[in-house]
Amino acid sequence: MKPMILATGTQSGGTTLVSAAFLKHPELDGILDMASDRIEVNLSAVTTPVTWVKMTTIAFRWQEVASVYEMHGYKPYPLMVVRNPFDVWGSLKKKWYGLNGLTAEDPPLFLRMQRFLEDWKLFMDSGYPVIQFEAFIESPEAQLRAVMGALPVTFDKAMLNPNTDLNSISYVAESNASFIESLNSGVSDKVAFKQALITGREAEWITQHFSEYNACYGYENNHKVIGEEINELRPFPFDNRRFLGFGSIALTRKTSPKYPQMLALAKKHAGEGKQIVIYGACEFGEYLAALLAENHVRVDKFFDSFAEPGKLIGNYKVAARDSGDYFIIVASLNHCLDIKNTLIREGTCEDNVYIFGEG
Repeated sequence: MKPMILATGTQSGGTTLVSAAFLKHPELDGILDMASDRIEVNLSAVTTPVTWVKMTTIAFRWQEVASVYEMHGYKPYPLMVVRNPFDVWGSLKKKWYGLNGLTAEDPPLFLRMQRFLEDWKLFMDSGYPVIQFEAFIESPEAQLRAVMGALPVTFDKAMLNPNTDLNSISYVAESNASFIESLNSGVSDKVAFKQALITGREAEWITQHFSEYNACYGYENNHKVIGEEINELRPFPFDNRRFLGFGSIALTRKTSPKYPQMLALAKKHAGEGKQIVIYGACEFGEYLAALLAENHVRVDKFFDSFAEPGKLIGNYKVAARDSGDYFIIVASLNHCLDIKNTLIREGTCEDNVYIFGEG
């Protein structure tokens, strides 16, 4: 079987920085950072004696990926990168790929962390090698030398080269390239210690579930704990790339941070006697109706120009469009501005239309 080092860790866990160090080794080539939602088995460009693959534990656990590579003729050697889970969470929640969703590509953050914790327990029980990210930043050579005895290569001084030649790595994603270029500009010493904001629920969850892990490495929360308008620990069904789009645009279009404002306005207008209407006979509209009901706001009608009156949306029927004293919530991202402008032209006051974006 062909030898492979299969490394894992969390997203925002420092794994790509460690991966870049290993891929400077003259006997290693492979994947700088494998996509989270698939297992890449086409590694035909690799010609070195040992293949390197760095994954992150998100949709798949380490052992699951290792079993796939075994079926493809590889012998995976395990390696893990650990990092303070408070730092991981605080960093990841600000990234577009840290969407706290409910899809395979964007699973709940707490499930990603739980899967990683299960991997860590496997590594501890099996005596597999582990690199501590914070120690790696402070003393990379010591951390690298400490794990080499369990891997099919020996330490090489090239691994300490501060710059990364992306052209020497067979498989590099565009996002990885941007990250490595920023590190080559001299920011690597700041990566491990950025301050972030986490909510009380998030801090409590990490403290409870990672107690053994934190005790093992002496990890504590060094970030500011803040209050929250919504439960940010709870995943939201439309905080995912399928709905919001791929890349940084997903963060600007993210709907969950706008729910508190939507709820406050709906309560205000309902208190003034207006009927609450959702424009959009779709899954997003149905979810917004459920969210409003959960917060004691009754939805009176659904409107949709492309749906027949009487069509059922959950427990609601689509009503024929008419004019009235309404507060209208537009359940659309791609066409929300067009819908808003149409409603205004038809006589609805601009202040009585709520949209989630400007698309």
